[in-house]
Amino acid sequence: MITRHYNNEVIKNKFCFAKFINVTMLKCYNTKTKTGFTLIELVIVISITALISGMVFANMRSGGRSVNINSDAEKLAGIVKQAQMMSLSGQQIGGVRPDGFGVYITTDSYKLFADTYQSFNHLYTDGQDTVIQSFDFTQYVEAGPTGTTIIFTPPQGTIYVDGVLLTTNQLITLTQTEENLNAYVRVNAYGEVDVRKSP
Repeated sequence: MITRHYNNEVIKNKFCFAKFINVTMLKCYNTKTKTGFTLIELVIVISITALISGMVFANMRSGGRSVNINSDAEKLAGIVKQAQMMSLSGQQIGGVRPDGFGVYITTDSYKLFADTYQSFNHLYTDGQDTVIQSFDFTQYVEAGPTGTTIIFTPPQGTIYVDGVLLTTNQLITLTQTEENLNAYVRVNAYGEVDVRKSP
């Protein structure tokens, strides 16, 4: 307890001492006020912040890879649909209608091509068929089964996979090798092409 005297008045204040500037004003100053943080409080706050940041970063990284594989699957499905539409529309290459249009898929890339090599085997023949456009999968994304050829023949868009008439479903599996994530492109005998998360 602090006791101060002013004009014969006793002013008692438990937490502060009194300082009079004039008769009407009284200012108190707390002598026990502490400012700042303790070292333990700072360490705890920094630890919690680092933990939350690490979890967010890990989820963003995994989410980015999931987006990559889904994007590659959608792009591959779009190119397969493009080959189908080129066949159905009777598109010509160099003034001649080819035996079909298709997609040749390897582990790390795929090609949209016209089956211009007059072998009627409904397979991609490297160096003989006309490659319209080539595509690469993003890093760490692989396709299987590798060496797959999907061809749509005009005028009805009949589907051949690796030279054999498709009667069921053909599944192309894309795998993100670092996270072991999968996406699937399915082509069925009726010409439907879609992307799936499970077979």
